[in-house]
Amino acid sequence: MKLFCFGVFLCIAFLVNVGQCATKQKVKYIPINLEDNPPPKKIVCYYNHLAYKREGKGKVSTEELRPALTTCSHLVYAFAGISNSGYHIKSLDKELDTDKNKGKELFKQITALKAFQPNLNIMLSIGGFEDDEDQEKYLEVLDDPKQRKSFIDTTVVALKKYGFNGVDLAWEFPVVNEKKESYTLGSIWHKIKKTVTGPVDDNPTLHREHFTLLIREMKAALRAENYQLSLSILPHINYTVYCDVPSITQHLDMITLHAYDFRTPQRNPKEADYSAPLHFVYSRVPHQNANAMVRWFIEHGVELQKLVLGIPTFGRSWLLGDDSPKSGIPPILAAGPGDKGTITKEDGLLSYAEICPQLVSITNAQASPSLLRKQDDPQRRLGTFAFRLPDKKLKQEYGTWVSFEEPETAGYKASYAKFAGLGGVAIIDLSLDDFRGMCNSNKFPILRAARTQFV
Repeated sequence: MKLFCFGVFLCIAFLVNVGQCATKQKVKYIPINLEDNPPPKKIVCYYNHLAYKREGKGKVSTEELRPALTTCSHLVYAFAGISNSGYHIKSLDKELDTDKNKGKELFKQITALKAFQPNLNIMLSIGGFEDDEDQEKYLEVLDDPKQRKSFIDTTVVALKKYGFNGVDLAWEFPVVNEKKESYTLGSIWHKIKKTVTGPVDDNPTLHREHFTLLIREMKAALRAENYQLSLSILPHINYTVYCDVPSITQHLDMITLHAYDFRTPQRNPKEADYSAPLHFVYSRVPHQNANAMVRWFIEHGVELQKLVLGIPTFGRSWLLGDDSPKSGIPPILAAGPGDKGTITKEDGLLSYAEICPQLVSITNAQASPSLLRKQDDPQRRLGTFAFRLPDKKLKQEYGTWVSFEEPETAGYKASYAKFAGLGGVAIIDLSLDDFRGMCNSNKFPILRAARTQFV
């Protein structure tokens, strides 16, 4: 018996979930015919190697990762880079990744985790905007067949040497500048094209063609060794320019959409808003939501089973000043990126474990003003936020506003991916989930909530 899934639900959901303001209309659901034996569900777990270098309770070693392994189908080690000379693959921290004498040999520590979970696919991700040294090389390596071959050959050698099962290309294309634009539903995709597309380097068309060649050539080399190849679509890159989807999808095992950081305190320091919404809502930029990304890739020919929806495990925070509205309802005037957390130690970034101990219900009038008042999203469109106002009595010159992922919202997104017929979800990343169970003694709650709803 054939299994039918209402997978193009997401294309309908784009219209249904734009809010209650759209006029009601009869919706036709288009069934997607899956095989009698559909491919296994993918639960792709990213691990940022920088978490190993944190101090105290924020450090995430391979020991801390082990409880997550039974839940993940793939573990992606982030990140490696490309050398400036020779265009070889390189470690971004040799002492940590590969040094036998003074280092930790984390590459081998990570791939050794297959001893505990033999079916786990462990992949090495390249780029991810952590390879900060001369990002032009990510375009330069594409332009010459010899340079592409050098990169591919050294990548295959590295996979063999350290025991990875494949490579993930988190390619560092030029970043699109932020534009503040508001639209209604009419002519929405024409306006998305105007906002997202356009030249972002001297020859984007040529780089699009050469990136297609890189993927084709990389897959040919990996196929001979039975290695996997995946592509990560990073936030703020112009994927409509650089991704010739019909030409590349056949060579990829999966495409992971990093559907978060649509609004960040670094790019939007004066306006706090939802950073990882699932759906479009009036007065916001139409393409800055997960559903719009998913829809675009499906409309351009990606097989559903190759498409993986990325779910963040962190929050983006802003400072609130005296001029910020007291309601906390976004978009809201802000005073810059939020303060560093004790774990992440980065302005405007908080892990879920840093957020959850501070949360109280927004209706709790007795709660301390130093805590974050949480506002849920019952319509499951935008996400959860929490805030506290400035309080001079507590010597808090600034308040805090944070948009964040939690187990409940991760579950919503996983359900969306499941009923859309997508191939998987990706947790980005494990080190920013509550990996110690500090919130309620449940380790990796965002990962587990997503898996429960997806599988």
